[in-house]
Amino acid sequence: AGGIFTTAGGTAVNSVAKWNGNMWLPLASGVDAGVSALVMSDADLYAGGWFTNAGGTTVNNIARWDGNNWSALGAGIHGSVYALAVSGSELYAGGYFTAAGETTANNIAKWNGNAWSPLGSGTDNEVFALAVSDTNLYAGGNFLTAGDTNANYIAKWDGSTWTALEADLDAPIH
Repeated sequence: AGGIFTTAGGTAVNSVAKWNGNMWLPLASGVDAGVSALVMSDADLYAGGWFTNAGGTTVNNIARWDGNNWSALGAGIHGSVYALAVSGSELYAGGYFTAAGETTANNIAKWNGNAWSPLGSGTDNEVFALAVSDTNLYAGGNFLTAGDTNANYIAKWDGSTWTALEADLDAPIH
């Protein structure tokens, strides 16, 4: 579980905790601010939010928990992470940011295990939701454009191009 809390079941956990079926457990010393997204990939847990430190390690708003320790994903995300999704060995992060690692990335980026990359020119505003279906990534949020495409709050990334869905929406997706 992730959020903005300091204890779970009486145990100090600092914004992120694991339920083992009987009790809540901390993930080391947790993180120093809020967690807004969690996703599993194999045995690793990825957490995103608006924190700079996880378990004593500088991580900049996104981190990986391997079951024992927290680690950074490069230089992290320069802004807030609101959504995470995994496709194969790739991690996608959406939120409200201008850079991922040392790379310009407007509100959405991909981590391949070694480096961050943008998804085209990204979106013009926040990404609040991500979902993967087959080889496509769907993003929803408070944006009107994805890449150079008018997208009205929802768009599809096929690995190289943003496209709008045939029936766009009339309000942001959360």
